[in-house]
Amino acid sequence: MAEKDLITRVAPEPQKRPQDTYSLATPYGIVTISNGGRRVEFELFSDVKQSVHNTALFGYLQRLRQRGITRYNSDHVYIRGRDRTLDLTRGKARLDLAYEDKGRIMECELKTRRELGLETTAIQLKEFVKHCEHLQLLVPRGCLEEAATILGMLNMDSRVTIVPYDYVEGSD
Repeated sequence: MAEKDLITRVAPEPQKRPQDTYSLATPYGIVTISNGGRRVEFELFSDVKQSVHNTALFGYLQRLRQRGITRYNSDHVYIRGRDRTLDLTRGKARLDLAYEDKGRIMECELKTRRELGLETTAIQLKEFVKHCEHLQLLVPRGCLEEAATILGMLNMDSRVTIVPYDYVEGSD
């Protein structure tokens, strides 16, 4: 028996598949799998965007990190290095962000312009006030007065600190 025949019988050449690239459509884009499953590409549709809430939370978290904050945990935004031992659950609600600053755990709930006046926001804040020591309400700079009015109406103005999430140090 020839050596070539022996090699062919022991390890036959893999058969070429007629189609080596597969595409799957999802509600968010197209997944393309090629090169025998070794290459996977995901192309988002142009109308898929990050929510205003998540974008604002990411930006605020980046500014905290620039300030030297290293111990934090966030909901919705998953960044390498977050400390999952900082629990985000307070009663029946879940914070958007918790971080340690000078030995104190700061507990943050971010609300966009649209979210600020919703009933669900009031319900969340009432739950947080029961369980948080250092609660911060993160709102856009243009909503500071509206946030103060809402907290006053809910009798929480002395228990919650309002912080603009779009504040950039040195921009005053």
